[in-house]
Amino acid sequence: MIDLKDTETIIFDLGEVIIDLDSKRVIDQFKKYSDKSAKDIIRLISKSQDLIDYEVGKMTDTEFCQVVNELLSIELSQASFEVIWNSFLGIIKLDKLHLMLALKEKFNVLILSNTNAIHQRAFDRRVGELIPSKTMADMVHTAYYSYELGLRKPDPHIYQKVIDLQNLNPAKTIFFDDRLENISAAQGSGIQAILVTYSDQILDQLR
Repeated sequence: MIDLKDTETIIFDLGEVIIDLDSKRVIDQFKKYSDKSAKDIIRLISKSQDLIDYEVGKMTDTEFCQVVNELLSIELSQASFEVIWNSFLGIIKLDKLHLMLALKEKFNVLILSNTNAIHQRAFDRRVGELIPSKTMADMVHTAYYSYELGLRKPDPHIYQKVIDLQNLNPAKTIFFDDRLENISAAQGSGIQAILVTYSDQILDQLR
């Protein structure tokens, strides 16, 4: 358990913190249509400047689909592409949503996630299936998504922007993320940051 006695704000990343991810599934789906290797698919999609541009709002859903088609030498329709792209999103546990809602009653609870519009629509639908008429943003006071902010972790400016928008005291803010570079950048902004290394960690530490 984490001592929250001096905590005012809790910030959650989404991927591998609230939402389990399945990179193998999305790679396997793309491989059905492309002759690229799994390593090439990861490199072309997950580590490309195109993904970064998409996740900071510089590219539309349609443009990103077209770019991926070109990168993988395939011709998926927008609908087919979105089905495959969303296969990256794994389980969202109801217990985690309930935890966020419970914490929301005592703390300022935020989301800060590198994500995109296609994934947001998908995880909002998932949340709505678990808690009718609700979206992921309803689980917290404010959700900050990279494609809307125009910034992406671990850029230090994204942390400072949230600090400024929320008028946060970084020393009284705890941030949960699954990537070490994001943790280090948050700590550079004075935020207490905790690396998430397994699916149920926030349940074990905060419930």
